[in-house]
Amino acid sequence: MRRAALALGGALLAWAGPPVPTPPPHYEAPLWPAPRPFQQPQGSWESRESDESREPDGSGPSRKPRDGTAYSRDDTAAQVVAAVNRHRTRAGCGPVRLRASLNRAAQAHSADMARRQRLTHTGADGSGPAARMRAAGYHPRHTAETIAAGVTTPQAAVRTWMDSAPHRDIILTCRYTHAGVGVADGGGGPWWTLDLATGH
Repeated sequence: MRRAALALGGALLAWAGPPVPTPPPHYEAPLWPAPRPFQQPQGSWESRESDESREPDGSGPSRKPRDGTAYSRDDTAAQVVAAVNRHRTRAGCGPVRLRASLNRAAQAHSADMARRQRLTHTGADGSGPAARMRAAGYHPRHTAETIAAGVTTPQAAVRTWMDSAPHRDIILTCRYTHAGVGVADGGGGPWWTLDLATGH
C-alpha cells in the first residue's frame, strides 16, 4: 500500500499540468503577386539604355516593345495614372498627378527589384517607400506603394492591383494627390512600382 502511494505521489509530481502550447511558427506573407517564371513576352520592354534610346529631352530611356512600337517611360507612367484615376473617379476620389520626384523614386525601386529578382517594398539599402521618396526630392506626409511583376502593360498592372483588396484600398484612398510610376525589365518582369503620396 505504501509502495502504491509513493508511486502515485511520484506520478503527481511528474505531472505539472497541461502541456504549455508552443508558439506558432513565424509567418511570412507570400510575395504578391508572385513573379512567374520568366518568358520574354511580346510587347515587353528592352532593358538596354543607349544614347539612341534616350528621350529627345535627355530625361531618360525610351522603352520599345519587341513589336517595334515605341513607348516612352513618360507614356507608360501616364497610362498607369490614367487607369488609376478612372478607378478613383468612380470611387469619388480626386485624381492623382504625376510628380517627377516620385517617378524617380518608383523607377529606382523597380530597377532595384529587377536587379535582385525580388518583389519587395524594402530596397537593397534597407530603405522603405517614404525614404526613397525623400531621397528623390519629395517631401511626403502620407505615402503608399504598390508593386507587381510579370505583367506587360500599364493596364494589366493596374488591373492586377485592383484585383487585390489591400492594393485596391491603397489606390482608392482619396487623400493621395501625387503619383510616381516605375517599370524595369528583368527576369520575371517587367517590374512595376506605383508610389502614391500627399506632400507637405
